[in-house]
Amino acid sequence: MRITALKQKLAAVLANMDGLLNAAAEAEGGGRDLTAEEVEKFDAFKAEADALEASIKREEDLIRLRSTAAIPVGALNPTGAGPARVEPRPAEKLESGIAFARIVTSLAANNMDQRAAAAHAEGVWGSEMGQIVGNMEQSSDTKGGFLVSREYSRDFIELLRPRVVVRQLGARSVPMRSGNLTMRKKTAGSQANYVGERQAIPTTNPTVGELKMAAKKLAALVPITNELIRHADIGVDALVRDDLLEAVALKEDQQFLRGVGSTTAPAGLASLMRGAHKFAVAAATDLETVTTDLAKLRLAVLNSNVPMSKCGYIMSARTMLFLESLRDGNGNKAFPEVAEGKLGVYPLAWTNSVPDNLGAGGDESEIYFGDFAQFLIGDTMNVTIASSTEASYVEDGVTYSAFQNDETLIRIIEEHDTSLRHDSAFAMLTGVTWGAG
Repeated sequence: MRITALKQKLAAVLANMDGLLNAAAEAEGGGRDLTAEEVEKFDAFKAEADALEASIKREEDLIRLRSTAAIPVGALNPTGAGPARVEPRPAEKLESGIAFARIVTSLAANNMDQRAAAAHAEGVWGSEMGQIVGNMEQSSDTKGGFLVSREYSRDFIELLRPRVVVRQLGARSVPMRSGNLTMRKKTAGSQANYVGERQAIPTTNPTVGELKMAAKKLAALVPITNELIRHADIGVDALVRDDLLEAVALKEDQQFLRGVGSTTAPAGLASLMRGAHKFAVAAATDLETVTTDLAKLRLAVLNSNVPMSKCGYIMSARTMLFLESLRDGNGNKAFPEVAEGKLGVYPLAWTNSVPDNLGAGGDESEIYFGDFAQFLIGDTMNVTIASSTEASYVEDGVTYSAFQNDETLIRIIEEHDTSLRHDSAFAMLTGVTWGAG
């Protein structure tokens, strides 16, 4: 069968991915980081594995649909006058994250009763969704919670990319299925030398450090009105999906930039980068000074010999608008490309997760620049959901009762950690008051 061949190919590709990581981990000297060529191969294998997994899913859908459409020939053609024919019914194509939202909605609508939720999903969205809900695993870590399958969890996590600036600019998502990952990272590059005939070739081992990631739990509480849950349809699916994404994305965006890092929370970019790559801006805000300050960021990264494959800027909205409106001595816009989401040749992303109220005067901000392909996010691709109609939650210092407000409180738990492959791949400006006052 085609599906068997596809699964065999997927197993072979996964073995190749394991081989690359194992070869690096078992190298002489306690292991090494993946080379640029190995990283390229790993990414190619990952893309192939994702495509094979999608093909396997389509084959499984086809098998299921054929089984559903099978009808006795006598029932189709009771007169026996010629062969009967059943027109195929195509499977419903869903937007990304909709299947995830339907799983959440069905469980929330039925107080986390899996059997009732499966019946609800089948009645509203068809037998396929009913089977998905009915086959979900109970979470061993979260009492009363359910572990969403990796296929739909990954679909949800991928939707975070345009909403979380670090992911948006090219941060590399690394599978961390066991919840832990150890690999080598470069702290200084290899060096080559010219040698004469019969001269010994000098040792050129790179200086490496150890990179460890351990899954940290990000938990979000999302109140959904019961009126919305009771009237489930396609529009409601999208609302539930977007509410869940907004809650998770906001915290990820903040933590991945400025999180201090602890045993329970991942470190952000400001904490992970080298202290020597943090520069205070000059007091003046004229074009020449601003250009010089921005050049400090690029130069620090350029001098660090990083690949520069996914470089970009992150700043606040205030700073972005200042640069967009800054003009030269002739009245021309100094950075017209900012309106197109770029600064120079590099992408620019702004976010409210970069504050404008830092410093003694409460008017300072920050600008980040670097190669975001060197920012690693270890994703377990596991998302756990639970819900309650009786729990309470705090919003802006006020405690609300889900029961009193006729709401269902949905809890979503995602697991990940962060690290840098190159310590010097990023730089930042501090004390930025551009556009203040």
